[in-house]
Amino acid sequence: MNKKMLYLFLILTFLMTGCWDREELDDISIVTGIAVDPGDEKKYRMTVEAIISSEFGKQSAQGNTPVVSYSLEGNSLSELSNKMNKGLTRKLVYSHTRVLYISEEVAREGLFGFLDFLDRSGQFRNDFNIMITKGNPASDFTKITYPTQKSPSLKVNTQAETFTEEWGGDPNVKLYDFISSIISKGKSPVAASLKIKGNAEAGKTVENNKALEPEALVVMDGMAVFNNDKMIGTLSLEETRNYLWTQELMQTSLSIPCGESDQANEYFLDARITMSKSNLEASYKNGTPQIKLSINGESRLQGIHCPRDLTKLDVFTDYEEKIEEYIKKEMISLITKVQDEHGVDIFGFGDALNRQNHKKFLEVQDQWDEEFAKAELDVYVDMHLMRSGIKNKSFNEDIKEKEKEN
Repeated sequence: MNKKMLYLFLILTFLMTGCWDREELDDISIVTGIAVDPGDEKKYRMTVEAIISSEFGKQSAQGNTPVVSYSLEGNSLSELSNKMNKGLTRKLVYSHTRVLYISEEVAREGLFGFLDFLDRSGQFRNDFNIMITKGNPASDFTKITYPTQKSPSLKVNTQAETFTEEWGGDPNVKLYDFISSIISKGKSPVAASLKIKGNAEAGKTVENNKALEPEALVVMDGMAVFNNDKMIGTLSLEETRNYLWTQELMQTSLSIPCGESDQANEYFLDARITMSKSNLEASYKNGTPQIKLSINGESRLQGIHCPRDLTKLDVFTDYEEKIEEYIKKEMISLITKVQDEHGVDIFGFGDALNRQNHKKFLEVQDQWDEEFAKAELDVYVDMHLMRSGIKNKSFNEDIKEKEKEN
C-alpha cells in the first residue's frame, strides 16, 4: 500500500512541475499603452504601444526604437485587441497596460462602447490610468519619446504619479475609479487630460531622446469632466489641484499675495502644504440642499517676499490666516464654477448625503446633479502654519536695513 502511494506521488510530482501556460518573453510583446481615436472608415481606430524587450536590456540594447506602435480600425476594441497581429508578429499581452489614451472627440461621444469590454476582459487589469488627449490624435501620445523613460506610456504613468505626489495636478483616475463613478448616483466621473507641447512629428523620433531640449513633450493639462460616460467640459491644471482638496491631496505649493494693495501684490508668500484632510457633508434645510467642505492640514513657509518680521507672533498668525483665506477663496470659486457651468457633482457630495442621510438621498438620487447645482455652499479651512523653514528672518530685511544705513 505504501509503495503504491509513493509511486502515485512521484507520478503526480512529474506531471505538476512547470507552468502549463508559460509564455516565453521572446514569444510575446508587452503592451504599455493603448490609444482610441475615431476611425476614418469604422467607429474606432485603436493604437497599441508594444515594447521591444531587447532595447530594455543593458547588454542587448542597440539604440534602436524601444517601442513599436500599430493601428487598426474597427467597430469594437474587443475585436481589434485580438486582430493586431495583422501587422505585428508576436502575441500581445495587455496585462501590463499603464495608460489608456482617449481622444477628446471619442470622449465627448461616450465611452460605453468599450468600457464594458475593458472591465469584463481578463486580458486587462483595472488599474491603468485613463487620460483624455487634447490637440493631437490619441495615437500620437504613444509615440513621443523621452530620454530617461524608453516607453512613452511608462513615462506618462510615472509622470502622473510624481506630479500627484509633488503638486497634485492629476486626479489619478483608474478604470475602476471611472466605472465606480458612473455607477454611483452621487458622484460624476473625471479623468486627467494631456496635450503635446512642441512638434509632435519630431517627438516621434529616436533623436528626440538625445536632444538637450526635446522637440516634443507630453504635459499634464488639467482634467475632463463627465456626465455619465460623456465628456462635457474641462478644468484647468490649477482647478484640478483644487479639486484634489476634496479628494486626497498629498502635497502642494501655494503662492499667495502679501496684501490687497497693488504694491502688496508685487510680493508673495510661498507656502508648502505638507498634509491635508477633507470632509464633505450634505444635508437639507427648509427643502434647500446644503453642501459643506471642511479642509484641515499643515503647512510651512518656503519663501517670503513680504516685508514683515516673522519673529512677531501676530505676523505669523496673519500669514496662517492668509493661507486659509486663499484656499477658501479658491475652493468656493471652483465648486461654484462646476455648479454653474457643468451642473454635475464631481466631488462626491451626493455620496456624502447617501452615507449621512440615506433616506433623503433615495428621494433625490435620480436628480442629484440638479440638486447639487442649486445647493448652498459653505467652506471651512483650518490650515496650521507649522514652520518657517530653517530661519525666521529673511535676508531681504538685512538688505533693507543696510540700505537705510547708507
